[in-house]
Amino acid sequence: MRMKSGSDSKRLYKNKAYLYLIASQTVSAIGNWLDILAVITLVAVKWSASPLAVSGVMLVFVGPMVLFGPFSGVLSDRYDRRLIMLISDLFCVVLVLGVAFSTELWHVYALLFLKSSFVALFIPAKNGKLKEIVKDDQMQAAMGISGMIDNGAKIIGPVLSGIIVATVGIQWAFYIDALTFALSALFLLGIPKDNRKTKVAENEQQKTNIMSNLLVEMKEGFTFLKTIPIILISLIITTLLLLVLQIADTQFMVLLRGIFKDPVTVAGYSMAASGGGMFLASAIFTKMHIRSTLSCMFFGALGLGISLVALALMVQYPPSFLSIAYPMLFFLAGFSFGSAIIPLNITVQKSTPVDKTGRVFGIINSMTTLGTLIGMISGGVLSELFGVEMTFTVSGASLIVVSLLTLIIKFPIERRYAMSPKVTKQYKENRKLEILKAAETVFCQKGFEPTTMKDVVEISGMSRGGVYQYFSSTEEMLKCILNERDDQFENKIQQLIQSNQPVWETIESILDGYNKESFHKISAVTYEYFVTGWRSEGVERIPYLLTRFNRARENYIQLLQKGVDSGEFSPNQSLHTIATFMINVTDGILLETNLAGKKEADTEGQINALKIYLKTALQI
Repeated sequence: MRMKSGSDSKRLYKNKAYLYLIASQTVSAIGNWLDILAVITLVAVKWSASPLAVSGVMLVFVGPMVLFGPFSGVLSDRYDRRLIMLISDLFCVVLVLGVAFSTELWHVYALLFLKSSFVALFIPAKNGKLKEIVKDDQMQAAMGISGMIDNGAKIIGPVLSGIIVATVGIQWAFYIDALTFALSALFLLGIPKDNRKTKVAENEQQKTNIMSNLLVEMKEGFTFLKTIPIILISLIITTLLLLVLQIADTQFMVLLRGIFKDPVTVAGYSMAASGGGMFLASAIFTKMHIRSTLSCMFFGALGLGISLVALALMVQYPPSFLSIAYPMLFFLAGFSFGSAIIPLNITVQKSTPVDKTGRVFGIINSMTTLGTLIGMISGGVLSELFGVEMTFTVSGASLIVVSLLTLIIKFPIERRYAMSPKVTKQYKENRKLEILKAAETVFCQKGFEPTTMKDVVEISGMSRGGVYQYFSSTEEMLKCILNERDDQFENKIQQLIQSNQPVWETIESILDGYNKESFHKISAVTYEYFVTGWRSEGVERIPYLLTRFNRARENYIQLLQKGVDSGEFSPNQSLHTIATFMINVTDGILLETNLAGKKEADTEGQINALKIYLKTALQI
């Protein structure tokens, strides 16, 4: 695996929106780890809850991701992602303060469930916003830095929480956590609002049936995942890995309280060490070219399995020795976990178009969290029945089995579904042209607004993933088609400028072409695209329209200037005005011809009228 240069990271730090986003993520992540250790300490140590009750705390931390993950992913694709994150942070401030004053276990469960529900809204919105504000060639660096922040917080948060709990009490950990959510919301104000076109239903029935529309969009996210089989298979393995891991992970405080007089301190150091291992994995994968996601998952699952088995086998050793050995094993576990999870997140983020990011990550979070939930329940039951040491042994041995399973399926899967086949540049260009040809066909049949990516996929005969590999939206396709037509027009004008043909003959041949040639329907699609630019969701089309207009006008001005330089023209108006008039009149003639036909529009007569104006304006 080869390393990438640090230039992507340097460019990222010049992106103010990204800096505000990671600043928000940083303070929020530190607060989350303060919260987790404080809650576990409250329930497992201060209230001496049973292993199953401790598992219950972790269940309400992650349960809402299963229930609301896909739903929140759809919301983040349809509405302002910054607003969703702001609402989530502000509600979390109130809910965390509520936990600080809880006196009953069910109070904690209820408040944590609500808090985690808002976090479930935050995560896909953050991932979608990251995709929105970061360029594709910087995405791996951005994901790596994001992972380093999350795992750096896992180092700082538990240690800080342990110190706070030991010195000033558990409640202060919650107060500081609430403060971090408030700071996170302030940083989010520095991020620009979404500039995406708001996604709306394609017909009135969908507009009136919101739940049906949400289900359709969630299905689209899953359909997209199926188009990249290696990602889908890796996701299934990841879900299995998390299920097995959580059998032990939720019981770590139960394990420690049976060994140490002061389990909170050792727990803080161990969690920090785990965060250090994940931080190191994030730093490595920020710069490493990932050749095989499944290989990374094999080594990650194997390291995790070895770590957990060792934790169980060493319980008979003196606590003074374990206070050093356990953080070291947690470091290995953290590094292994990062090695298994981070490459998949990077691959998914790079492969997913921005308008699908929320849905795809919502589904991923739901699947992985479902595995986590099953593992948590299983861990609590196993600890109640057979003891916490046996639980860690079973979890570790099962992870080793998962690693071997990953190795067994790796080679046939990667041979069959190679994600990055080595193809020639010409091959890629040909595939791109095939997609654009299919898109142009659909545009001319249905118009721009009614055309969907699904329509283009069906006409092209390619897989959904194959099309999304080149284009993320129908708008991107149309712009490519228009840019190609603009290039052809510019080349034609430049060739005419370089020729010895009189300029007026050149202009006449261009104008006669409007009358002789059949009207191309893509021109009507172009009008449709730009006419809708007056709507709020289409405002971003106006600058593109002006860019194309100015480019065409500049070409006409160059052609007219040649006539002036040769003494053929003596214009009584500025060339800028004449060129602008030519474009506006010919566009109007084309539009009317398309709507009414050449005879009704009197196309030939209007072209001749334009020639009369030009002869007068140019004084031929």
